[in-house]
Amino acid sequence: MPDLIAIAERLAERPPVAALDGGRCLRVRDRESSCAACAEACPVGAVAVRAAAVEEAAPYGSVDAVRDAGPRIDDEACVRCGACVAACPTNALLALPPLDDGGLFAQVDAAGTAARERADAGTAAAGTSNSTGEEAATPVEPPTAGFACERLAQTLRLEGDRIVVLPCLAWVDVALLVHLACNGAERIAVPLDACPSCELADAAELVRAAVENARRICAVAGIDAAFETTDGAGLRDLEAAPEADATGELSRRSLFTQAGASLLDTAREEAARQLESLAGAPVSDDAPIEPDTRRWQLLDDLHAAGLTDDAAVVPRALAPRVSIDVERCSGCAQCALFCPTEALRRIGRAPGGRTLLEFDPARCRNCGVCEATCRYAALTCEETLTAAELFALDPQEILIPKRRVLPERRSNA
Repeated sequence: MPDLIAIAERLAERPPVAALDGGRCLRVRDRESSCAACAEACPVGAVAVRAAAVEEAAPYGSVDAVRDAGPRIDDEACVRCGACVAACPTNALLALPPLDDGGLFAQVDAAGTAARERADAGTAAAGTSNSTGEEAATPVEPPTAGFACERLAQTLRLEGDRIVVLPCLAWVDVALLVHLACNGAERIAVPLDACPSCELADAAELVRAAVENARRICAVAGIDAAFETTDGAGLRDLEAAPEADATGELSRRSLFTQAGASLLDTAREEAARQLESLAGAPVSDDAPIEPDTRRWQLLDDLHAAGLTDDAAVVPRALAPRVSIDVERCSGCAQCALFCPTEALRRIGRAPGGRTLLEFDPARCRNCGVCEATCRYAALTCEETLTAAELFALDPQEILIPKRRVLPERRSNA
């Protein structure tokens, strides 16, 4: 049996950032796929995407695929910025502790709660001052919280209670932004002014896109939230008092310490499992990492917030409408076969030999695989899905023709 504790101790010095769900990775599922979103997003060139088998051992180890294709992350070069995780169109890269989804949502919850408590305390103080006839010294500010990279948090001495401090802002996506807006914060700071001078500047574009999508989603859902991407008033309100400590800073050393502890715990549990297996004792399977934690949390937050207009068109970042032109469709159902999230799936036959597909918008990641797979351009994804359709309990049924060879295909044969 391998020395798992020793392996974990070595990994603790440079913990892996993510695990790979090969069933969702487009390059693993389809060798003809050209997806390299993770590698293109990496600002330091630490991600390589293999399209075919290689005989020699690759140096990329933290992310591995069962098959001979897919991304590899060089642990030595990786700076843990999270850009590859956020950029993956199918959420095939699953973040590992301490920056896993559960840990990040817990930090966001705490920041939102602190923002609301601070605002309530300010409102109470202003009310007391007004009741005595004195003018309030300063206007009451809305609940304010936000995200910051660890370098900026340390430079500006930001208050740890209301700031989620990350190795890089590239970890921030739509789900985290909306979750903070739904859990206490009405003004959300995502400071990007410092990004141009950072070696990870390229990752800032992912964050800008996430903020813009969060604005649009909150507008559709009727969530009152203002997003600030500059180092303006939002950050001034979040600076720690001179006499206080700027807590909550997630230094790279503490990041590795937390990850190392998690790896050691995992190694000990795995060693115990192997011993139990050798002794013939029953071994229970651990629950796999849930690849759509952020997706489901985002939908839960929006549903809890209520929908002001069921007919409102939701941003494509949430889900598109999938339409199939039956005149152009060959009935091959390859679009459903290659869907990495099973948002589009084949469910059976219909009268006349036709094929019945289902489209579940809640599962859709807007990766575009179905549209790219169709050889006849019969399938389109458009930003016309309504809020009511997104949150409907039943998937949409799509009826496509019986398998056939179209005239243009015959002429090319």
